[in-house]
Amino acid sequence: MNIYIVYEKYHNDFLAFAKSIVKDYNEAFDLVQDAYVAALEREEMFKFMNEYQIKGWFFTTIKNKNIDNIRKRSRLDYQWEVDIFTKEDSFEEKVVMESILEKLPEDLRNVVVLRYKMNLNSTEIGEKLNIPPSTVRSQLSKALKILKDYI
Repeated sequence: MNIYIVYEKYHNDFLAFAKSIVKDYNEAFDLVQDAYVAALEREEMFKFMNEYQIKGWFFTTIKNKNIDNIRKRSRLDYQWEVDIFTKEDSFEEKVVMESILEKLPEDLRNVVVLRYKMNLNSTEIGEKLNIPPSTVRSQLSKALKILKDYI
């Protein structure tokens, strides 16, 4: 079976599946296009596959491309978190950062300072503050969302 025929025949199904995963049409369209590009790069693989195997391959590839995108965004978010607290700042940037940290509630500010300035992990922070590590991670996530809004 030819991948071009399968793609043409099931394009709307692939798009609907991708949209059900990401809830955004443009992002869904990009996932389908990425899967199609991946199929074109591996065209030889499809020579011995039937229509339903190719269709299944597309659905799996769309799902995996979405997972790759989530991981990529996660790495970028983590890099943002590390950069914002560890890069060499000018005096002005440090003052601005301190003023933004002051806007956080004290419990969230303490978690952020212990994590990024003292370089402690969630278990160590939990021991210092007498809270479970999962609460530390939750508070850190909440604090970072607030900081992103300010920045």
